[in-house]
Amino acid sequence: MVIKMKNIFYKVVISFTLVTFVFLFYSCSDTGGNEKQKEEPGQFVYVEIQKVKLQPFVNYITLIGVAKAYQRANVASDEGGRIKQFVKDKGEYVKEGDVILTIENDVLKANLDATKAQYELAEVNFQKQEKVYSEKVTSELQYLEAKYQRDAAKANYELIKSRYDKTFIKAPFPGIIDMKYIEEGEFAAPGVSIISILNIDRIKVEAGVPENYVDVVNPGDGVKIIFNDLEGETFDEKVSYVGSSINIDNRTFPVEVIINNRNKKIKPELNAVVKIEKERFNKIAIIPEDIVSKTDLGSIVFVEENGVAKMRVVKIESRYENKAAVTEGLKEGENLILVGFQNLVDGEKVKVLE
Repeated sequence: MVIKMKNIFYKVVISFTLVTFVFLFYSCSDTGGNEKQKEEPGQFVYVEIQKVKLQPFVNYITLIGVAKAYQRANVASDEGGRIKQFVKDKGEYVKEGDVILTIENDVLKANLDATKAQYELAEVNFQKQEKVYSEKVTSELQYLEAKYQRDAAKANYELIKSRYDKTFIKAPFPGIIDMKYIEEGEFAAPGVSIISILNIDRIKVEAGVPENYVDVVNPGDGVKIIFNDLEGETFDEKVSYVGSSINIDNRTFPVEVIINNRNKKIKPELNAVVKIEKERFNKIAIIPEDIVSKTDLGSIVFVEENGVAKMRVVKIESRYENKAAVTEGLKEGENLILVGFQNLVDGEKVKVLE
């Protein structure tokens, strides 16, 4: 019995000694204890941050537009006839009033000369009759006959002259001869287009705006016109025209923007990006679009605050060029989490990578 009690006593002493030794070993080798456990990688999410900065921002309505000639005309002849000569050829620049081509007019020229002579004779006769009538040498009937003959000859002369002048086809405005539909020597029927003229000193960019912006877009609004095919050449202009009706086929209304085209680089029918100013902000947060997550609460991002991730519900005003303009939910100077946000939850501990 005594031996059994001694064995139990020795076991207790040995166990106590081992526990004490283990405790002292870990106390010496693991200085900081709980502090080191807190720094284990599994206890944090490592993130990268960026300060929220407020900056000016313009919200645009982005459309696709098409460049059109400022003026375009298909020119025809009122007098039918064979084309006698092209004074100006395709591709040449003409001023307003320049003669471009002539229609055969030999017969009209002869008639013009004859009617002019008849008119001049009638005018001389009338002046003589007027003189003698004032002296009461001739009757009123003879005077009136001379007057009416003069008037009829004048009207006939002016009619032939007008027809003759119309055989000289002139430019209705300054521009470039773009197309020839009938060649020299061919017959041109009255009213049939012979050439087309384009005025591209200025360009008219046309676009269709969705009807939900009908109360937003007005003449004079700022607009950017970007021609991607001209190495992104950009023009800052104003809306010059806003249509008054909706196109029932695509539910849009037309707008036009006039652009100076002094170097003639912009060609009609060239596509353009049309960005009409919708709203201008003096200060707004611009953040990368890919850090915004969609949830049942709405669009969210995370900010770092004293080593803790805080969820922010934000209002996105616009998205452009992989960025988002935020009007609500963020304050200037907050630490916006850019990397490591994917699996974060509100209140989770984070560690910022320097």
